[in-house]
Amino acid sequence: MFCLTRINFLRNLVIFVSRQPVHQISTDGGSLFEELNVEESVKTLRNDGLCLGINLPRTILDEILEFSDYAIYLGNADSQFPFSLPEKEREELKCRQTFVTAHHLNPSSLCPAVEKVEKDHKLWEIAAQYLETNPVLLSSRLKWTFAVGKTVSENMRGAFRFHYDLEDYRFIKFFFYLTDVDELSSPHACVKGTHKRKKLRHQFSLIRERYDNEIIEHYGSNNVETICGKAGLGFVEDFYCFHKGTLPVYKNRLVLEVKFAMNDYGFY
Repeated sequence: MFCLTRINFLRNLVIFVSRQPVHQISTDGGSLFEELNVEESVKTLRNDGLCLGINLPRTILDEILEFSDYAIYLGNADSQFPFSLPEKEREELKCRQTFVTAHHLNPSSLCPAVEKVEKDHKLWEIAAQYLETNPVLLSSRLKWTFAVGKTVSENMRGAFRFHYDLEDYRFIKFFFYLTDVDELSSPHACVKGTHKRKKLRHQFSLIRERYDNEIIEHYGSNNVETICGKAGLGFVEDFYCFHKGTLPVYKNRLVLEVKFAMNDYGFY
């Protein structure tokens, strides 16, 4: 899978032969996203690899933010560095680490509001229609990106350059800002259309990371969507698109991610 998904033709071939009738989506309750049109969202996602406008209700946002204050995070996604937000600076000194990111995995087990998002009927419908199979809920996480004011280490730079992910033949993430995000506080950027229209040199290269100037040269600045907005703003993306995070300059960013895929390979 990790090799085949790089090449559009082979990836699409596997997706085609893997299609199966989608069973009736069964989730508890209705939808948090009353105004969301599933068919239009899937159409936009198929065309652009990105669909905006899947925004959290204020009550759900507030519940998740309350939970985030006392959750235990893994510094730089490393299980050796658990910490709570009030203890962040002390733990950094103790571990001799600067935490650029912090991750709380599968928060739905402790936060009912996240569980409601995970079980939302319309999100499952979008996943089923786009993946063209019965979707698998792989994971969710809360993720902080901190304004550290310094250059990150080499092994973390990839997330802050344009790249694409190879976690399944096709998978999507629902992405929700839990803090206000502007151009200086770590906006997510996506190169629309690159989930199905990558240059051959990018498909056959072993390197998935690309610098901004190369992306703009090949795909045009008009296709680079930099997503800013108020807390609660949400979108869904095919992460086979080129995308990147950016380091916040002055304000920390918190997001909720919910990931659906065609298959569960058991390594999440």
